[in-house]
Amino acid sequence: MNFRFFNFLVVAVVAVTMMFLGCKKSEELSFDVPSDSILIEVNRAGDEGTTSFASHNISAVNVVSTPSGWEVTDIDMYAKTITVKSPATFDDGEVREGTLSLSGYSPRGTLKSVSIHVAILQKPDIDYRNAPANCYVAPQAQTRYLFNAMIGGSTTPLETVSLRLIWQSVSGLVPYIDFEDGVGSFYVEALTENEDEDEGYFEPGNALIGAYDAQGELIWTWHIWVTQSNPADDAITLNGVEMMNRNLGANCNSEGKNDSKLIGQSYGMYYQWGRRTPIVGPQMWNFSANFDMTLWDANGVDMAVKYTESTAETGSVAWAERNPRVIITGNKDNAYDWLYEGHDDSLWSTTSKSEHDPCPAGWRLPTSELFEDLTISPVDDAMDWHEAQTMYGWRLVYANAPSGEAFFFSAAGRRNYIDGRLDIVNDDDVCPVPWAGYYWTATTTDDGKAKAMFFDLNSATRTCNGFDAARSMHRANAMPVRCVRE
Repeated sequence: MNFRFFNFLVVAVVAVTMMFLGCKKSEELSFDVPSDSILIEVNRAGDEGTTSFASHNISAVNVVSTPSGWEVTDIDMYAKTITVKSPATFDDGEVREGTLSLSGYSPRGTLKSVSIHVAILQKPDIDYRNAPANCYVAPQAQTRYLFNAMIGGSTTPLETVSLRLIWQSVSGLVPYIDFEDGVGSFYVEALTENEDEDEGYFEPGNALIGAYDAQGELIWTWHIWVTQSNPADDAITLNGVEMMNRNLGANCNSEGKNDSKLIGQSYGMYYQWGRRTPIVGPQMWNFSANFDMTLWDANGVDMAVKYTESTAETGSVAWAERNPRVIITGNKDNAYDWLYEGHDDSLWSTTSKSEHDPCPAGWRLPTSELFEDLTISPVDDAMDWHEAQTMYGWRLVYANAPSGEAFFFSAAGRRNYIDGRLDIVNDDDVCPVPWAGYYWTATTTDDGKAKAMFFDLNSATRTCNGFDAARSMHRANAMPVRCVRE
């Protein structure tokens, strides 16, 4: 082959390749609606709703289909907003909710499609904007919940650009999240319309929503506690203090019933001392195979809890804030705290609700003194241990009034401080027992630990069932908590 011709051929091939790659690169496009929904307030038929969209290399947006009676009134390509009007009447087949389909086109005609859920709400909003906290309770379905994007429990605003789901314990639990004019919102819908279930039935569970800044960095999180009844409605009074009758994040109190579903739903979330972000518990109520509960992202893809050792990089409050799905195992040189250096007693407080307190508005973590006058019910203590095992917990009573009111606490175990493993036994090497209960308090010790209420079931000698109102525990342990009224 002629050498000059070969050089010309190589140059031509390179030029064509570069043109192809350049065209391909120019065709990179994205079209996304972060909230995936436009929700019209209850009793506002015929009203308009707006949502924002994010796009790259999209020059036009066309409406593909709308639910009957719904109309797209504006698509603002500059402001990147979509406005939809709901039907005013429902006489001719118009629907209260449905799916809106759109297609975004690049200058070369490449398309990207999106779907938006549109609906007229069935129930009024539940408004938490005047009750800021790190946890929001969602006790009913088909409802939108509003909250201000503030630093936990304060009126200090965050530089939030968007809200996103980090994880949820039930796929589709919190399907629509939005952020507009400083106000965040999430929606809980009925997941089942089975004739065997009540209208509006939904699965209970937990979710974590994150606030992100303009650089896409996670700057704060909120725990969403989806439960089938309001935890404040069945509160108990313990030593003169009002306390929730269920663990934070639990759907119920099993009250000692031999029912695997109730037992599993009574455990709630687990917390390393001083961290406000919840950690899920076991997949199975009996801790079978020690599997972690499966988590799900916004697209229904399964996720898992992560683990890391406490180091100079990972063992800080800032790193823990940015990595809420990670369990930070204990640092042996720092009394098995998840913090790498020093102990921060201010993360949870015994005197006032702290910025990192995980409880909902109006509630806070208890002190260890709350449990001082309690002991295991003599009736339970004398029970045949085969029967006692089925309860997965103990009824606690006042030591000076053992025949009085009893309070049931689930034996939800813990995630231990060494490797984050789920444990349902105590840490006695000589006599480990079938199940144990640990409940964090806000009370700290002088040696870098913190106090937890503890009990266990001693199957060998039932008269020696253990109870400790204020056991010193390493702070890297993750345990359930019970919230008390502020």
